[in-house]
Amino acid sequence: MKVAVVGSGIWGACSAFQLNKAGVDVELYDMWGAGNSRSGSGGASRIIRLAYGDDKIYTELTNKSFNFWEELSNNSERKLYDECGMLWLISQEDNSYITKSKKHIESVGHNIEEISIKDAKERYPLINYDDINKVYYEKKAGALMASRCCKNVVRNFKKNGGKVFLGEVEIDEKNLDKENSIRFNGKKIDADKFIIACGPWNRKLFPEMLETTTYISRQEVYYFGVPNSKASEFNLNKIPCWLDLNADNPSYYGIPFHLNKGFKIAYDERSTTFDPDTSERIPFPELVERTKSYLYHRFPNLKNLPIAETRVCQYENSLDGNFIMNFHKKNENVLVLSGSSGHGFKLGPGLGEMVRNILVYDNEIPKEFDLKRLNTDRTTSQYYNAQIKYQEKKRLFN
Repeated sequence: MKVAVVGSGIWGACSAFQLNKAGVDVELYDMWGAGNSRSGSGGASRIIRLAYGDDKIYTELTNKSFNFWEELSNNSERKLYDECGMLWLISQEDNSYITKSKKHIESVGHNIEEISIKDAKERYPLINYDDINKVYYEKKAGALMASRCCKNVVRNFKKNGGKVFLGEVEIDEKNLDKENSIRFNGKKIDADKFIIACGPWNRKLFPEMLETTTYISRQEVYYFGVPNSKASEFNLNKIPCWLDLNADNPSYYGIPFHLNKGFKIAYDERSTTFDPDTSERIPFPELVERTKSYLYHRFPNLKNLPIAETRVCQYENSLDGNFIMNFHKKNENVLVLSGSSGHGFKLGPGLGEMVRNILVYDNEIPKEFDLKRLNTDRTTSQYYNAQIKYQEKKRLFN
């Protein structure tokens, strides 16, 4: 069997790596290369954690990925994984996301523990806990150096004999059952199976399949310039990754000082649509001010520190936030991986193993990822688009 993987983001790269390791002849295609700044897998870092509420499948896939990331980091000249832990700050009344996560985390041999506000203040005094109801600490968690990880996976794929090609891949979805429907630089790609993992570009490649089941949202990331000081008021190295679970406002999260960039903070808010080719990657001034207001409240010692660097990236979302993994109805040899929904990076190695097992050992696609679960009728699509537009208006004018 010969497999062509289109897209060298973490899903495509890990799928290619795992298939190649299993003895499959694999070619990997990408427009700009692994870990590039425009891709869904680009950027400096991602949080990896096991807490996923009652969605056991994601906890299991992430757990399968840990050994891969640790081994990759240990064999790299530069650090790829920092196991600094994860602090969950619950500022909403409902803490069921964590309580439901606990049993699944324990089932894979790890734990998440509640710590008192008093203990949290002693351990992490830089954080303001005035409006925090509960605090949990997840030890088996940390930060992945995203772009570095992508490049290293592809580098190892090539070392094992895999082939990588840079250039444009065209897909004719209407004629996907025809032999020349998938082309590279104008020429037919000769392969028995195809894996398409192009992140935010998947919707453009497969409008019939994904236009009413996925959407792209913009996310802003900020790095605050922290003084080069060991003084306690600026010593961020002892803080784990953290997330403020808030029902009313965006869920802000951050990663401690790393990669000489500063203190990273970002948010999860999917109300502004984005085009990966034409949209500007410049932060909105009102969102910058909103983030500053939040950060100076949650970390008072950082008040008035400036933003040193910013980044605008995108989430490729499914309508329900779960992944999409399906063979295309027009060609059973084309497997489409989509809907990473902002949380797909960390478990890329586990997902790559799943793809290998589906193609090589005829395993079933998990029902959680089957596209059939989504109601794709026009009414649902129109309603969802109306909600997106409403949220955009609310952000711009309130």
